[in-house]
Amino acid sequence: MTGGFALLAGVLAGLAAAAMPAAGWRWVALAAALLVLLSPLRHRAWPRGLAVFVAGLWLALSAIHHWQSLRVVNTTPDTRLLLEGTVMSVPARDGAELYFDADVRMVDPASTDPRLRRARLAWRNAPVAPRVGERWRWLLRLAPVYGRRNFTGIDNERAALRDRVQLAGRVLPAALNSRLTLANSSIDTLRARVAARIAEQVADPDAAALLTALAVGLTSGMSADQWRVFNATGTTHLVAISGLHVTLFAMLALIAARTLWRCTPFPRFVDREPFALLLALAAAGAYSLLAGFSVPTQRTWLMLAVFALARLSARRVGAGRIWSLSLIAVLLLDAFAPLAAGFWLSFIAVGVILVIETTALIPGSRLQRAVRLQAAVMLALAPLTLAVFGGVSLVGLAVNVVAIPIVSFVFVPLVLAGALAALVAPLFCAALFSLAAVLYQWLWPALVWAADFELAQWRADPPGWWFILAIPAAWLLLLRWPWPLRATAAGLALGLLCAPSRMPAHSTVHVSVLDAGRGVAVLIATHSRVLLFDTGDGWNTHGARMAQVVIPALDALGRRRVDLLVLPGLSNDRAEGAAWLAVERDVGRILVGGGWPATSLPVSRCEDAQFVWDGVGFEILSAGDSGRHCMLRVTANGRALLLGGDLDRASELALLARLPASALSCDVVILGRQASAQGSSPEWIEKCAAGLVIAAGGIAGSDARADALERWRRAGAQVLDTQRDGAIEISFGTEGVTTLATAAAARYPFAWRRVD
Repeated sequence: MTGGFALLAGVLAGLAAAAMPAAGWRWVALAAALLVLLSPLRHRAWPRGLAVFVAGLWLALSAIHHWQSLRVVNTTPDTRLLLEGTVMSVPARDGAELYFDADVRMVDPASTDPRLRRARLAWRNAPVAPRVGERWRWLLRLAPVYGRRNFTGIDNERAALRDRVQLAGRVLPAALNSRLTLANSSIDTLRARVAARIAEQVADPDAAALLTALAVGLTSGMSADQWRVFNATGTTHLVAISGLHVTLFAMLALIAARTLWRCTPFPRFVDREPFALLLALAAAGAYSLLAGFSVPTQRTWLMLAVFALARLSARRVGAGRIWSLSLIAVLLLDAFAPLAAGFWLSFIAVGVILVIETTALIPGSRLQRAVRLQAAVMLALAPLTLAVFGGVSLVGLAVNVVAIPIVSFVFVPLVLAGALAALVAPLFCAALFSLAAVLYQWLWPALVWAADFELAQWRADPPGWWFILAIPAAWLLLLRWPWPLRATAAGLALGLLCAPSRMPAHSTVHVSVLDAGRGVAVLIATHSRVLLFDTGDGWNTHGARMAQVVIPALDALGRRRVDLLVLPGLSNDRAEGAAWLAVERDVGRILVGGGWPATSLPVSRCEDAQFVWDGVGFEILSAGDSGRHCMLRVTANGRALLLGGDLDRASELALLARLPASALSCDVVILGRQASAQGSSPEWIEKCAAGLVIAAGGIAGSDARADALERWRRAGAQVLDTQRDGAIEISFGTEGVTTLATAAAARYPFAWRRVD
């Protein structure tokens, strides 16, 4: 097993490198590693492990270098490219937009670079929806690969590296966009065909999305509420096609192959077990390919392959050796696999199962073994689950004991039979899919009931030191020691309950200006309370920014309650974001500029008001006709911050006429998405006299926005921009105004984040 760990350590070191060594040094290191592995030194543990480590380091650095050499960077705000390429993923729809990956080449007579690149494209209101495998020509505007940069939540730049995406862009409406050729037959076209059959036969979109995820591994149709329920109940592993499903399919194929062997002339030519093993391995491989060949399916199929080859060669291979060989094979296939959470969840879960099963002295009943295994896997994965997803399910053990048998032995076989029928006998797939949809409708209310328990899920964002204690604690709990000794390991993890608060001191304000794209979201935390200004949602986001950006930021603060939500204006997207927040967190009160919808939530109109939290003063100001705009002024120890919201020039002038200059002067101004382009009049800039200006939201590259920011710079203000700097954290109070960090600079300078 040391070879697998050494290779993994080398790959991780390469991915974490702060600088790329010269190509010559990389090849010298590889030559030295090969020399050790081909010499008698390979029989010594330390030289062999070091050589494998260097080989893993070379593997990761070479993959990064190749990715960077193909990377296309958005150098100007409106860079346009004409591309030709093939759609490589089944397009996912989100409202009016389609998202898909394509392998493309640049169409430019002056270009001398014919290399193939992976592009991640978004197409709004596509006149004809592209299908996987089709060849198209597109005119697109380049966009940053990293998308939004925040301290918490999804790291889009890492996801782009993991998927080997070298450029991103939005397809522009143009006559140049055209389909060049239709799709050829491939695994992806088969996946798309099965997904289309399910959508045709199942009326319930949620049931159809789950069936599609289990049949072909496409989860883009899953609703936010479905993910919430699966995360809260710890059953996410049952949704994606995991090793459990592939192994089950291989077992069914093995049984079918043995039956087929008896009923055919095969006994004359081949023995039963070799025939059954090879057929089952081929069937599991086909299912893995149909599921997209993700890391969990890769790992499972490779383990099955090693097991089958060992049986065929009459050799006994230990479980640890199978695990290690599968790890090596996955890393050799894809050096970027450790960037996916599924890699760690999959291999750690299987490793725990192997440890428990191979060290059990007294085997119990099947139910006892199943409960013991599930509890061990949950304990071992708890630190990793907190690190990746920001929460761990507390009802997962009880739910999985019931859900795993039903899903594995009833639901999944129905879905797989329907998928097979959709490909070879479409007339019979409707009944199978309909039966699976009925089963989903019976089981879903019970799963929602479990997820809606108040303590169904524990959400937290632990500090780094906690994982140093929790990881060995989880390992100690798996050892075959007496229970009193093993229980002491739990004390190592209890330190999280005594962790110091992440909230600021009394009379101090911590402000997080989140990067929500075109929208604005600002978290303001005092010693014991939290105020959220806007939801981060823009046009047609349907509240998604609340789940993607704001909720992770709240978890990082360790807060489950928002004491006040201020919506500077009212729109459908903001209302959906507020509703999402109310479902996920406790909301004390909501203030809305311009009115409020009919709702049972504690919502009221934005009106002039003042209040004090923990020694920090807050002043709500309404502007425009009938309080159409809502703005906020925060003061602490003589320092002031002003959030303009959606103020335009007319509203600014009205406030200047109504309020004294002292009521508007401030140290920090946060510009909203409209204020940055339509506001920031010279009179407003003069009265505010801010030393620090933070531009949040808006349209990147907008000339009006750039002019507004330049006016602030000419007035002597320092300007930070979420479009360039990502999320921004500042603090002000007794020590003045301090810029704590920006997300773009706070990230560790990995070599693959740099653009040479």
